[in-house]
Amino acid sequence: MSSTPRSAPNPRLASYSTSMNEEFKKILNKVDTCEVSVPAGLADSIILKIDNNAKQQAKLKTLGLGFVSVLSIITSVPIISQIITSFTQSGFYNYLSIIFSDGDVAIVYWKEILLTLAESLPVIAIISLLIVLAIFTWSVLKTASIVRNGLATA
Repeated sequence: MSSTPRSAPNPRLASYSTSMNEEFKKILNKVDTCEVSVPAGLADSIILKIDNNAKQQAKLKTLGLGFVSVLSIITSVPIISQIITSFTQSGFYNYLSIIFSDGDVAIVYWKEILLTLAESLPVIAIISLLIVLAIFTWSVLKTASIVRNGLATA
């Protein structure tokens, strides 16, 4: 064991500790309390490498999530077209017009009209659109979270 006195803990270590893994912080605290001679600048070098690696991973995640966002928008266009076509082909608008054209008939046969409207809905296309929109929303929120944390900046 070396008898050289240990200097005060590195301030960069303290500021970076908020995003470090708990196990790594415990190990560094143990090193701080031991009388071990560590080359000057080693801790700064390690923290700089970890920080650069985290920024690189954040940039890759942002790029990947951006690709997913664009892909989901592109995918939603044919799905919306399919929904519009399905509404027209199934006669949904015709059944819906019965409600507005003849209120008395709609009141008497409301159960049958609602069942017919439900049967004429393009359910698969609507579910597909909702899935694509959920993927788009997730990717945008995840990207915003990465950018908000400042990891994806230069």
